Amino acid sequence: MIPIEVAIILGVFALVIGLGTIIGWFEDLESDVGSQSNPNSQVQLAPQVGVLHRMFNKAISGEPISNGMLGVTAGTVFTIFWYGFKLHPVISVALACAFTMFVHMSFASSAHLGRVSGVSTFKQPLFLDVVSTHLPLIASHGFIVTTAVVSLSYILYNSYFRLEGLIGYPIPIPFIAFLLGIMAGAVGSSTGDVHYGAEREFQQFPFGEGVPSKNFGNITVKAELGWRTSIDCVYYCAKYGGPISGFCYGLILLLDNLRLLVGNFTTSIIGVVVGAAIILLLIVTNRYLEVRARRKFGPYI
Repeated sequence: MIPIEVAIILGVFALVIGLGTIIGWFEDLESDVGSQSNPNSQVQLAPQVGVLHRMFNKAISGEPISNGMLGVTAGTVFTIFWYGFKLHPVISVALACAFTMFVHMSFASSAHLGRVSGVSTFKQPLFLDVVSTHLPLIASHGFIVTTAVVSLSYILYNSYFRLEGLIGYPIPIPFIAFLLGIMAGAVGSSTGDVHYGAEREFQQFPFGEGVPSKNFGNITVKAELGWRTSIDCVYYCAKYGGPISGFCYGLILLLDNLRLLVGNFTTSIIGVVVGAAIILLLIVTNRYLEVRARRKFGPYI
């Protein structure tokens, strides 16, 4: 029989990984609907090279910074409701993330309007229907992300004290949410963009050559039917980019907490050895996949 304490720890461990997967998944999709992934500069540059578009573009900072801001905002408001007003954690999460959702929409609106205004000299129109159709998706995806971030922060904070430090972190919830938000933005900006940048915005050019400087800003503006919007990118990314980003985020939490858990159950030295072994395994696996892909699909153009 597995001791009840071990079963509880494994259950919390699985819940942490599940919430992390949701965070990475929906963070990537949220950045796609707002063109805040790495290719956002191409959306901003397009009017300057004569390519007018109907894409939403809210990137006034990198994804890690913006998601860190949303995470710490939701975490702070949650702490006020939960610790200050003694509300139930579930109610506190809902209220905090609802408040953060309106902050998110405010920043998204001002960022998009400002970016379009900044290229008005190149005759880029401001489409109000683009704003009205994209904001609900930005708000809903962002709400899911912040809900998962705050919930995960609450679990990590309480688990540390209730499970004798075997899992979790003894730092304030807003700071945990801030770190989780930064990590979510970093994962979405790196992993998710593999299935978003050149593949979707530059699909009129040969696959595999990346985005040569001569093609900067020359994005694809026509969709399967009519003019393309960022919503088309979300439909595309929901198949690969979002799930892979979620898998990456969950895998990071899995491997890091596994190292932490093994070290806490045994000794810190063993935890360091496990961490080093995980890093070595990732390096070898990455090299194998790259070599296999090059042999199978040929050299890059």
